Amino acid sequence: MLLPRAISTCLRRHESDLCSPEFELRLNPMSRMPSLRALETLEAVVRTGNIVAAADDLCVTPGAVSKQLGQLQEAIDAPLFEKGHRLRPTALATELAQSVGAGLQQIRNGWEAASRKGERHVLTLAANATLSVHWLMPRLVDAQAATGGRAIRVSALHTTDDWQSAQFDIAILRTSWRPEGWRHREIGVERLTLLAPPERAGALRATGLAGVEAETIFAAETRSGELEGWIEAAGIKRPAAIRSAPHFYIAAQAAISGQGCVIGPPSVLRDLIDQGRLVAPFPEITAQGATLTAVFDPDRCKAAFIDKLFEALFRGF
Repeated sequence: MLLPRAISTCLRRHESDLCSPEFELRLNPMSRMPSLRALETLEAVVRTGNIVAAADDLCVTPGAVSKQLGQLQEAIDAPLFEKGHRLRPTALATELAQSVGAGLQQIRNGWEAASRKGERHVLTLAANATLSVHWLMPRLVDAQAATGGRAIRVSALHTTDDWQSAQFDIAILRTSWRPEGWRHREIGVERLTLLAPPERAGALRATGLAGVEAETIFAAETRSGELEGWIEAAGIKRPAAIRSAPHFYIAAQAAISGQGCVIGPPSVLRDLIDQGRLVAPFPEITAQGATLTAVFDPDRCKAAFIDKLFEALFRGF
């Protein structure tokens, strides 16, 4: 297996960081390595830089994340995070997390390949996590009906994932990368505006754009330049309180919880707006975001099927 070999290589490189030059990993003698859940937890914490975000990513509680980290640190008998910096990983933890991430990606690829062979009638549609959860999945049942009942599953990927190695039949891209030999269709251009929870949006409408300069704005690291584009379109000064989030869905959730505002595309977050959880206080002020492009493998997806699918999925986008 790749995963144990990668971990073993990582640990050998960091023997000097461990308690003894005769270091022996204290593991369950039956498995000779920590649980996959503990390793996956470390990878999520290092990748997101946040225990709460890692817990959301793994669909567990923050307490469960802390417990898994504690068990892993006890098994390795070496610090995973720098002293005095609870979430700053040591070099050992960083390399181990990268090795685990590579192993998990290979496991996912293997599973996708195996399930593709076992369920040839199922198509995989890959898209960014936010678009997948808030736009595609709510419309998937109707889209499947519109295409004759063809089974389709959505694979939610992060912008920072290795899309070129991922397994899918169709993908919605926000970048210029195109799989060689695949066909593409332009979906549309995201229009960005300021979004806030209802009470905050009401207060901003009352104060006007000047109130935005005193607001807390969440900016996603995966959407570089979008905050600056909207600020320029609004003609205001850069707000003093700008907080960074590793992914857009984390920034959006922080805004929903009442911690601040976020710049984003109302089309993608339409369900949250329809539910009244986010409001655009200045909908007339927009900036241009990414162009969404669909790509598909012509050997597995006929053009007529793709036309029906996208017409159903992106109606009103």
